[in-house]
Amino acid sequence: MKQWSREQIMKGLRELVTEIEYLEKIDDPIDGKSGGLRTTSEVVCIYKEFPAFNHDLEFGEMLVSEATLHTIPDHSGMKVKEMYNYGIHQEIHSWLEERGWYPEWYDRVTLFFWKCDEDSEDEIVELLEDYQIYLDTHEIDGIESQILKKLNEQFAGKNE
Repeated sequence: MKQWSREQIMKGLRELVTEIEYLEKIDDPIDGKSGGLRTTSEVVCIYKEFPAFNHDLEFGEMLVSEATLHTIPDHSGMKVKEMYNYGIHQEIHSWLEERGWYPEWYDRVTLFFWKCDEDSEDEIVELLEDYQIYLDTHEIDGIESQILKKLNEQFAGKNE
């Protein structure tokens, strides 16, 4: 695997997640790291009918089949939260890993992307553990998933 440069990752992310509006270079050191990228989940960008970056995994308990208007055979019985790794759509997360980069949530809406280095493996494990603790200790799914399900049913009925 050849690690991609910051410019290559930036260009590749824009091609992969075509709706991404905010993506900028980080040159000032943050937590001792520099040379990364920053985006936000405040401006929702959709990737294959789902938010590309979803820190809190809203609607996580909802089935994929209820959250989308299309049937996706590979996702039969899958919950929305199972499509994400560390709050990043699985396909985007894998894409980053394959190019030698990893994501880091700074807060609930700010997402950084960093180049992997000799210390990254331990940091990634710690980030995943902290994120899982956050998910385990916060109420994530509420009535919103039921509202979305009803809206999808109503919309689907109008298209028949």
